[in-house]
Amino acid sequence: MPDLSFLPVLLIAAFIHGAFGFGFPLVATPLLVLFMDMRSAVLLTLVPTVSINLFSILGERHWREALRTFWPIPAFTVVGSFAGTQILLSVDPEPFRLLLALVMIAYLLTEGFHRSERQRAAPRWVLALLGLSLGLLAGVVNVFAPVIVVFALYTRMTPTLMVATFNLSFLTSKSGQIAGFVVNGAFDREILIASLQVLPLVLLSLWLGIRLRRRIDIGTYRRLLRYSLWVIAFLLIADSAIGALR
Repeated sequence: MPDLSFLPVLLIAAFIHGAFGFGFPLVATPLLVLFMDMRSAVLLTLVPTVSINLFSILGERHWREALRTFWPIPAFTVVGSFAGTQILLSVDPEPFRLLLALVMIAYLLTEGFHRSERQRAAPRWVLALLGLSLGLLAGVVNVFAPVIVVFALYTRMTPTLMVATFNLSFLTSKSGQIAGFVVNGAFDREILIASLQVLPLVLLSLWLGIRLRRRIDIGTYRRLLRYSLWVIAFLLIADSAIGALR
């Protein structure tokens, strides 16, 4: 990591997370993999993601209710993310760029779905399977928003519980990722130091995003975010196609 070229990406992603309540890895990961490998991108976002999710959970009043009701989801993301990290570290990570693009497109396509009129309760084994799937996605591509959004829309989960469950699950998924990197001796000390050095600026950007969320029309920013994610997704697909042709 010879320079701080990644810093603008982390600042933009943190600001968007503050403005919308989620989005840091969803925005940061695809932008980072445009100029670095997937493993470095995942490792670079570990410390900021843990810090941002802790900050979000401490400011969220519904996290206890979310944990009491949906505890199998964050519990099994640890297992899934550990397994996903083993996959990431044991095979060629290049195809994961295309997978990441497809995950982003799935998110964009499902975000606008309307909720069912009837609330549905999912059994615990379904919650556990969901948590395992979320963890696998988090370990391999560092993103699982599409799955949690689809689940929330299907069960008619309230937005407050969805955000709280999302933050809890992403926090526990980081535990599995960290364990996976430790077991494989794959931690890059320079990347970790770089992420720690810029962490105060990242948290400041998160705070500014939170303040802006309370003052400015969120619809405009949501549209801009969607357009940006579409562009990033197609850039990743083009990059994967060029790499395959080579």
